[in-house]
Amino acid sequence: MIGPSSVCEIKLYSPNYTAAILQPPKGLILNVTFSTIALLPKLGRGLLLAMLCLTISACDQLFEQPKESAPAQEEIKINSQRLLSATNIYAYTQMSEALNQAQILDGLITSLLHHPNPLSLEEAQNTWLKAYQAYLQVSFFHQVPRFEKPQHHEDADTYDIIHEQLDSWPIEAGYIDYLPQYPLSGIINDMTLKISEQDILQQHGFSDVRFASVGFHPMEFLLFGMDGKRSAKDFVPQENSIEIVDTDIHLHDQEQEEGEEDPALASDTDATSQPQLSNQDTNFGPQNHNRRRDFLRILSALMVKNLQKLADRWEPAHGYYAKQWRQPQHQENLQRVYQVSMDTLQRQLLNNHMHPLLSEPQLDDLRSPFAKTDGANMLAILQGIEQLFYIENGFIQELKIHNAETADKITAQFKRLMRDMKKMPANVAQQSLPNRKKIITPIQHKLIKLIENMYAGAQLLGLQLKALPISTN
Repeated sequence: MIGPSSVCEIKLYSPNYTAAILQPPKGLILNVTFSTIALLPKLGRGLLLAMLCLTISACDQLFEQPKESAPAQEEIKINSQRLLSATNIYAYTQMSEALNQAQILDGLITSLLHHPNPLSLEEAQNTWLKAYQAYLQVSFFHQVPRFEKPQHHEDADTYDIIHEQLDSWPIEAGYIDYLPQYPLSGIINDMTLKISEQDILQQHGFSDVRFASVGFHPMEFLLFGMDGKRSAKDFVPQENSIEIVDTDIHLHDQEQEEGEEDPALASDTDATSQPQLSNQDTNFGPQNHNRRRDFLRILSALMVKNLQKLADRWEPAHGYYAKQWRQPQHQENLQRVYQVSMDTLQRQLLNNHMHPLLSEPQLDDLRSPFAKTDGANMLAILQGIEQLFYIENGFIQELKIHNAETADKITAQFKRLMRDMKKMPANVAQQSLPNRKKIITPIQHKLIKLIENMYAGAQLLGLQLKALPISTN
């Protein structure tokens, strides 16, 4: 009888219930199934089974033994808790650096408003660059999925909202202040709006995403002006040189009449709905200096406040976001950070920065058109990803433990890319399209290669990422 423990049955069994296909020395081919055996008389079955057992025992001499398959590679076990702790420290340290630069900038803006002159304006401009590039190196963390306190939603104070208040771009400059062709445009010259934090925030993205009123880029425009030609005289405390009519008076009178509209009054209201020039002033310079000063002061204070909130939430011991990374879902959180790093390189650098520079003759939607630092912005974003990967106990260190070759490839590609981006002309966005293509195309190819290498690194670490959406052919 053939039972589960029978050696013959073990050797005869196959998924389709075929006992075996044997090649005896004389060339006789036996193709025997269990159903065939069952049909034989008992004696015949016994003889046949005995023959099969003897024949199968000789199979090693009839076939070349298949090579032993290599033992399955052990699943890589990464220290996800240590990696997350290092990542948290990077986010906190870099956010604190952005906060520190913003605080320095706030002090320099105070000095500028006390003593408006070219030197104090230049100092504020240079520190704005440092503060913004420090934030760019950590700004991608807002994309990492997280839980928010209910209070954050109620107060419109989530990470995404704070980031949008810090780095909304591109912006419409004429929504903020005067332009050469429109000397009385913008919130600063709209006498119906109060210059207060609450009112300025209410105007942020009021009817279009480009209508940004707070953050780095409205401040950039105030400090640099169109084409980087802001004059320190714009911040001198002085009264207007033209007549400005406050429409609030007329609106107040209309409210007092309880809905009764006086045709003459309505006509006056329409006529004075915009600031009016006096008949004597046909050539006039920028107006509303005091409102501009107040606007800049509020933007700076709000920026410091927002960066302080983010730094506090990333504080390793007690920060709300930091605490989430001490939850059991270490692997999932690590995958999210790695995925966001890849997405930042693809979406921010390849799509939002390089694609317009490589395809658009006229560039209208640059990130920093007033400071003219789009090349430096790209470098800052790349540096942020590089620093994240190379921190102590970071991704590269973990990769070296498991596959030094892949870690070395990523390192080499980062170095090549950083070298080329540092050589990129500061005015690359102002060059012709053919020149831009010549400069940026090799950098684009190196960036794509870096993304491929990083993707391979994620696979080695057992991190499940989305498939690459780019073609390298």
